[in-house]
Amino acid sequence: MQVFLYLSVKNNDLNELNAINRLCEHLALNDKSLVLKASGVEFNHSYALYTYECGNYAELKERLKEAVCQKLFDFDALMVQSVPSLKTPGVLVMDMDMTSVQIEGIDEIARCLNVYDEVAAITGEAMHGRLDFASSLKKRVSLLKGGDALVLEKVKSIMRETDGYGILVNGLKENGWKVGIASGGFVQLINVLKDKYDLDLVRANSLEIKDGKFTGMVEGEIVDAVKKKAALSDLMKSSGVANEQSIAIGDGANDLLMINAASLGIAYHAKPKVQAEALTCLNYSDLSTVLLMLKCGDL
Repeated sequence: MQVFLYLSVKNNDLNELNAINRLCEHLALNDKSLVLKASGVEFNHSYALYTYECGNYAELKERLKEAVCQKLFDFDALMVQSVPSLKTPGVLVMDMDMTSVQIEGIDEIARCLNVYDEVAAITGEAMHGRLDFASSLKKRVSLLKGGDALVLEKVKSIMRETDGYGILVNGLKENGWKVGIASGGFVQLINVLKDKYDLDLVRANSLEIKDGKFTGMVEGEIVDAVKKKAALSDLMKSSGVANEQSIAIGDGANDLLMINAASLGIAYHAKPKVQAEALTCLNYSDLSTVLLMLKCGDL
């Protein structure tokens, strides 16, 4: 069967021959079956896409996953059976905190309210998959009780989009794709990106606020891993998009169901547990390389 092997690295030259030789040696690839489809430099990334004829895809994926987890390479290597087409409508659903933006929203709210240490400790346990997400969220939000909701404006002011987020989102939307965020974070913060990029879906939690103060409660049902996966499915259905044209990106344990349900699921600079269980990982590139990968696939 034919598979695709995508190599990428940011702020560095990708020595394709060296990279491929290292991959071939570690994964026991037959280099004669590798065919270069596209390569170049764009968005401050060096990249290359190869096709490969193999009969042991599952075994190769496991070897590559082990190598990535052990950090044996200084570049990203993604092996997939197919690459979604940029020329055909599709959907992208991303996590918010530490994926779309480079903060953990609840941690920064807690920092403003002087309960950071208590909240961050619980956040870390949850994102590494050592605590049930819903329970951990309730515990963390309860620690915000009585805090002034105006701190949300301060947190918004320090939110920095993840490198390449705008390039990826704008590039997809220009080609008729639908883009959403499914997050265990809060709509009060996510709405900044929703308004800026005209996002097609936001599925997230909402902090209950009364008389300008946090009540320590979450409004409505908690968005957990199951609901994130459902958000991806819902956006595909509402957009009339087949699974082959779906992408999901996240960094935490509660993103795994969504990541592994998508045709192209990516653990982005993710926690060790997530890298070990996700289908593909990005550790040396930013989000713009996902758009490059799709462009290469259409050549």
